[in-house]
Amino acid sequence: MINYREHHYIDFEKYNNCVQRNAQKIPYALSWYLDSVCEQWDCLVLNDYDAVWPLPFRNKFGLKYFYRPFAIQQLGIFSKQGLSEEQIVAFQQKISENCRFADLYLNENQVVNALSLKWEINAQSNFVLKLKRSYQDVYKGFNSNLKRKLKKHQQTNFDLFESDGPKVLIDLFNDNKGKELKLPSEFYRSMEKVMFQLLHRGLAKVFTIYGGPNQLLAGVFFIEYQGRAIFLFSALSPMGKEMDAMTYLINEFLIYNSERLEELDFEGSQQQGLARFYQSFGADAQSYNHLKYNGLPWPISLLK
Repeated sequence: MINYREHHYIDFEKYNNCVQRNAQKIPYALSWYLDSVCEQWDCLVLNDYDAVWPLPFRNKFGLKYFYRPFAIQQLGIFSKQGLSEEQIVAFQQKISENCRFADLYLNENQVVNALSLKWEINAQSNFVLKLKRSYQDVYKGFNSNLKRKLKKHQQTNFDLFESDGPKVLIDLFNDNKGKELKLPSEFYRSMEKVMFQLLHRGLAKVFTIYGGPNQLLAGVFFIEYQGRAIFLFSALSPMGKEMDAMTYLINEFLIYNSERLEELDFEGSQQQGLARFYQSFGADAQSYNHLKYNGLPWPISLLK
């Protein structure tokens, strides 16, 4: 039986145990992670927490809707073992019973169907580089253009650090790409809060590259969870872009971690330029679904 559990009725020990035993190793659904990036979330629970589907939500004009918070790529169903098609359909039906609109991004293991015209499914791309092998073997998978860039870097005096905090990355991003994207303050609050949580729990590393004293060029915040590194957040200065500092930084991360970690998850991108950049390291494309449900009354439904 699948039940809708409001937040204060969730058994978080059982809930987190289920999330941690899911086949795909991603931390986004852990209770403390969700608490860091959204104000309200409930979940669907199968039996005695055999499977869970966390559901961040908001209310607008008196209507409840499920959404994906900042700092989360994928959610969906997390289960201790595989689910039948009937069980997945039952989860979807529970979604429609408990909201009027849903805009959800599922994990790679979850296959869903459009149950009616109110449902819409679109494939999204993620890029994952398999590791647990020598750096030399990983390097063989780099494309020729990337290898040329790295040879060029041998003549560049970069300084790599692992001592900077999240604020350094966020300020660099806000001063550059952030001005172009005009993201809301909520984005920066959520990102900084979850970064500090991850560092406090020993589940992350911050890599930064300098081109000289106080000349920050690039930085990346990597999650490390159950052998999977996740490229959660990055920032790049104009000079860093010109000098291909991000290429150097990712390569250094792989030199230090390719044998220790199982994979590097670039968190994908629908932008062709970024997709090509991630693939240049030998990352394979993996798909996950973007699921929308629109049960809004007419004519409000036409606005979504």
